[in-house]
Amino acid sequence: MAKPGKEPKNTDYEATSGERFTYVLFYFGQLIFYIIIVEFIQLFFTDIGIAAAVVGVILIVTRAWDAINDPIFGVIVDKAKLKRGKYVPWIRIATFLIPVTTILIFCIPAGLALSTKIALAAVTYVLWSMSYTICDVPIYALPTAMTTKVKERNNLYINSKLTAFLGGLLATISIPLLYPVIGWPITIIILGVLAFIVMMPLSFKAKERFHDKSEKSPSLKTLFSYLVHNKYLFVYHGALLLVALSNTASPVQVYVAIHCLGDPSYLSIIGLTAAVPMILAVFVAKGLINRTDKVFIAISCMAGSMLFGVVMYFVGYSSLPALLALIAVRAFFGAMSVVLVAMFTADCAEYGNYKTGKRAQGVTFAIQTFTAKMTGALSGSVCMFLLGILGFVAGEGVVQSAATISSIWVLYTLVPLATGVFAILLLAFGYKLRQKDVAVMIQVNKGELTREEAAALMSRQY
Repeated sequence: MAKPGKEPKNTDYEATSGERFTYVLFYFGQLIFYIIIVEFIQLFFTDIGIAAAVVGVILIVTRAWDAINDPIFGVIVDKAKLKRGKYVPWIRIATFLIPVTTILIFCIPAGLALSTKIALAAVTYVLWSMSYTICDVPIYALPTAMTTKVKERNNLYINSKLTAFLGGLLATISIPLLYPVIGWPITIIILGVLAFIVMMPLSFKAKERFHDKSEKSPSLKTLFSYLVHNKYLFVYHGALLLVALSNTASPVQVYVAIHCLGDPSYLSIIGLTAAVPMILAVFVAKGLINRTDKVFIAISCMAGSMLFGVVMYFVGYSSLPALLALIAVRAFFGAMSVVLVAMFTADCAEYGNYKTGKRAQGVTFAIQTFTAKMTGALSGSVCMFLLGILGFVAGEGVVQSAATISSIWVLYTLVPLATGVFAILLLAFGYKLRQKDVAVMIQVNKGELTREEAAALMSRQY
């Protein structure tokens, strides 16, 4: 067992307060980088003259390749034996790589030949994606090595979403205000340095307690068997991929601000409007998570987000107060869904351990990051393809046609409904893993209960 170091006196916790604080703080910086890419890379690429359809190709190819890398990297994490643990060394490397690659993307000059810009966009984006992969799998798996207490682990995931929302909010508000004045490169450098500063402490503070460094690295056959037997991991993340197939709301939001509302600064207002319900969602999740099953919460949030998108379409954007109110409600449901993702994956990791007797957190959370990147690839590329088909014209300051603006509004409000209904059905009828049973599985995985004793305590046979 890894040497635990100084343990906190409160028996509700196994990690120290410093570890918990730096873990939660890390997400503030990580989400700054994530929002820079997810919300603004399309705008930057079209601003420097790359056509929307070409941007769609770059997004789908790069993100699909990047998503494929995640399970591969998950295997590397589970098999590698590094000096400071399975996860912390990778996090430290990524903390340096992500800022550098982010800045490289936004330093591509608009004056270069189109073919050169496309090549640089693709290459720098691939480098960024690989850097983010090195971070994303270990950071989500780390709490499973920091603590075995379900409540503490859930609190780490929930609190990290709070700081993540705040970091994302900072990026969402500041970028539309800064880049028209000081340019893309300086804007990204300022935010990148800030994000790096808040991410760095975790690499020196976190301790991995709950994996045995002396155990043999699992073989590829063992890892494959682990995944094959982890059906609920695939049901849940399959539902997320279904949502992503038509989830064009997030990637098109910047174009809503510019072309529907008439000014990129409105994106800051939208971001600020969404911030309060996002923060509220974290606290609501804390109250609900131990009282209501996560599956019911997830389904309700998906349905609520889609419903208010439909309402938003019919209300329109002529009344800014009404629009902002609806954005706030939809943001609440969307934020609740995001808060739950890591907790679902952690539950599936324990289920996989219970079913196979093997602990493979790296591969499990690699499926989560695979899904996150594929959802971004699908939603972003589908959005850009549709914009290209619907007549969107690339270039900074270009005025779009009335028909294109109407199409942007449909992409923002109605299109997410197309596959979201099927995702709800998949969760409702396919995901049977319950969090009370997961708590029992953890006791089996730790050797505190036999399988026979556990079977008598669970709500169903697994």
